[in-house]
Amino acid sequence: MFSLWRSRVLMAWLFCFFLVVSAWADGRIGVKTVFDGDTVLLTNEDRLRLRGIDAPEVRHGKKRGQYYGQEAKALVQQLVQGQKLVLDSKELSRDRYDRLIGTPRLENGRNVALVLVQEGAAFVYPHTSDKDMDFAQDLLAAQVTAMNRGLGFWPKILSLPVAQHTYLGTISSKRFHTTTCASGLKVKKQNQVRFLTLREAFAKGYAPARCCTPWPKE
Repeated sequence: MFSLWRSRVLMAWLFCFFLVVSAWADGRIGVKTVFDGDTVLLTNEDRLRLRGIDAPEVRHGKKRGQYYGQEAKALVQQLVQGQKLVLDSKELSRDRYDRLIGTPRLENGRNVALVLVQEGAAFVYPHTSDKDMDFAQDLLAAQVTAMNRGLGFWPKILSLPVAQHTYLGTISSKRFHTTTCASGLKVKKQNQVRFLTLREAFAKGYAPARCCTPWPKE
């Protein structure tokens, strides 16, 4: 009985996913709303989260946004205005919030996530589900270049007092924590790596853990 129920659930999920990916038979779809620097609402009402990156948060109601959140959102709006996104259904997946996760390109071939990192409007945010290692390397190379050139949010972020603090990275997830972060202190020693500065952590492709991020508010 349990196996039958599980099979039905799986079939229902696959059917829903097929409906989603078939909504743009030619691989192109428009953007209805830009939520922030890494998430948009597509014209088929699906939310799309850009794979491999994270952008500063924008204000939500009374919850303050993060530094450079509005600038990152504005850049996405500028990029997608009057454009359709080109998506590869084979690389799409869904996260626990039922958002599509993908790597959209503009019709001129530009990779949206890569442009954001190149401009210093988003940072590398690796995930265990990421399979395209070449793309991950391209993102990291773009991030290091943006840091070295002082583009976007990097001049302020890397000049903060906390930029000279030591951080603890979690090897398995590629997240880093402050040395006093409760979540970071729970990580086993063999799964830890220590970074002497914020720049070093970002240059190695680690991203700040959401529970204790050093990112300033707007």
